[in-house]
Amino acid sequence: MVTCSDVADFLEQIAPPQLAEEWDNTGLIAGSSNAGVKKILVCLDVTFAALKKAAAEKADLIVSHHPLIFKGIKRIVEDDVKGRQIFTAIRNGISVISAHTNLDYADKGVNFRLASVLGLTDTVLLGNGPGRVGMLENRKNLNDFVRYVKDCLDVPNVRVVGRADSGIEKVAVFSGSFDGDLDAVQRSGADVTVTGDIKYHTALDAAEAGMCLIDAGHFNTEKIVLPYLAALLAERFPDVEIVRYKQETDPFITY
Repeated sequence: MVTCSDVADFLEQIAPPQLAEEWDNTGLIAGSSNAGVKKILVCLDVTFAALKKAAAEKADLIVSHHPLIFKGIKRIVEDDVKGRQIFTAIRNGISVISAHTNLDYADKGVNFRLASVLGLTDTVLLGNGPGRVGMLENRKNLNDFVRYVKDCLDVPNVRVVGRADSGIEKVAVFSGSFDGDLDAVQRSGADVTVTGDIKYHTALDAAEAGMCLIDAGHFNTEKIVLPYLAALLAERFPDVEIVRYKQETDPFITY
C-alpha cells in the first residue's frame, strides 16, 4: 500500500525541501504520513472547489503547488475560510502535500517547465534562481512574441512593460510572483522576461531602465507544471490513480 509518506518522500526527491524559501510551508500539510493512498488529485491551489472535486473523486490525497497553510495559525475554526478548508479536508479523509518554492527552484521544476513550454533552449539559472534564461529558436518582434506567449500559455491577455525594439531572442522566465530583482535580469542579458504579479514600482523602474517585461499572471505561469507533476506521480506510483484538477481557473477575471 502506498502511503502519504511515500508520496512526500518522492516529491522531496524531485523538489528537495532545502530549496524552499524560509517563509514557505512544504511537505505534508494535513493528514497522516501513514495514511494509505489510492487516488491523488493534483492541483495548484487547495480551494473549496478542489476539495469538493477530491471528495467527489474519493481521493485520499491532494498534491498541490501552493500550500493549504502558508502562515502559522493560532486556531482552526469554521468561522473563517482557512478553518473551513482544513475541516473539509479532514472530514473527507483527504491529506494534503504541497511542493511550493522548492518546486520553483528544482532542476526540473516550475521555471524549467515554463521555459520548456515557451520552447527555450540552452537554459541556465537567472542569477541565484529560481528563474531561468534561454534562447528562442528564431528572433521575434515584441508583437509576435506576445502572441506566442499567449498561445503557449493559453491565456487571453497579458500586460507588457517597456519595449524590445531590437527584437526578442533571449528570454528570462520567472514563474509566479516576480521578486523584483531587475539587476539579475539585466545581468542575464535577456531581451524580455515572462513572469507574473509585477508590482507597479517594479514595472516603472523596468521601463525607465529600458527593459521589457511580460506579466502573464501568477496562475498562468505556474499551471504549466501540473501535467508534468501528474505524469511523474503516475509513473512512480502505477497502482495509484492520478486525477488532474482541470477545472481550476485564474481568480482574476478580465473584462
